[in-house]
Amino acid sequence: MKKLLLPKSYYLEFAAATLLYIVNVLLTLFFPYFTAHKAYYDSTAYITVLTTAYLIYVIRIHLTAKKSASDIAVVLFTFFILWELSYKLGLIHNDLLIPSPEGLFHVFVEKPAEIGADILGSLQLLFWGFLLAVVSGTVLGLLAGWIPRVREVLLPLSNVITLIPPLMFSAYLIMIFSTFRQAAIAVIFFAVFWPTFQGMVARVAQIDKAVIEAARTMGVGTAGMLVKVIFPYCLPGIIKSISKSLRGAFMCLSGAEMLGINLGIGYFIEKYKSFADYRCVLAGIVTVGVITTIIDLAVNKVESTVIRWEG
Repeated sequence: MKKLLLPKSYYLEFAAATLLYIVNVLLTLFFPYFTAHKAYYDSTAYITVLTTAYLIYVIRIHLTAKKSASDIAVVLFTFFILWELSYKLGLIHNDLLIPSPEGLFHVFVEKPAEIGADILGSLQLLFWGFLLAVVSGTVLGLLAGWIPRVREVLLPLSNVITLIPPLMFSAYLIMIFSTFRQAAIAVIFFAVFWPTFQGMVARVAQIDKAVIEAARTMGVGTAGMLVKVIFPYCLPGIIKSISKSLRGAFMCLSGAEMLGINLGIGYFIEKYKSFADYRCVLAGIVTVGVITTIIDLAVNKVESTVIRWEG
């Protein structure tokens, strides 16, 4: 990767973010509690999170020199300073609903195996629901886009079904499938399948007619047209739509995990909510945010590569 020199105009923002990071660490380690709280937690996990965020910021700003990185860092570290101060000064009175930053991130030290297993469970649900939806939606959309009678039947139906929130099907899907896990995968499937189908139909309709006619003059049949001409033509658009489809899947993932299965971050959140352990609930929410961000960044990287290739 090409390393960019940090422009002089950015040093002030960089210094501000660095100062706020240092203040965060010093505040956590040395600033005393002015009121009594029900529990106190080791700050190692929290400082590790702060340091990791700062290192990511330093790497990003030196590689891209984008001012937005400094803006995000300043906002993030300021938020943590205000949170820490509010807790230690006694401005936050309800430890149950609003834990300290140390308490929140200490959950990852207390329950690493449980959180890891739930992350893996969520990713498995997401993988199967998303994969089945994208493959079947692409194939059916390809056929419907090419065959008018199929399109005239399925497209109006899809326009109606996409207006129904996928989680609305959950009560019925639980009765159809033999396990809650299968029902959860089906919910994710419905969240992704119909938008994928509609997008594929639209992409087939946008193919240059000259490309179709050229293939026909070369004696390409229907099967060859679909597999060797139309699908490769639509492939970049399919890849570029994955990010949007994933967002739809993520919106339903946690809800699908609350259908009754005993694994997944949604289940983790629901379980500890029933115990009124909101420290773990917030840790689960943070985990969802981190995992979805990582996957979204990875997908966007693939999309940007495809866009360069397509261009």
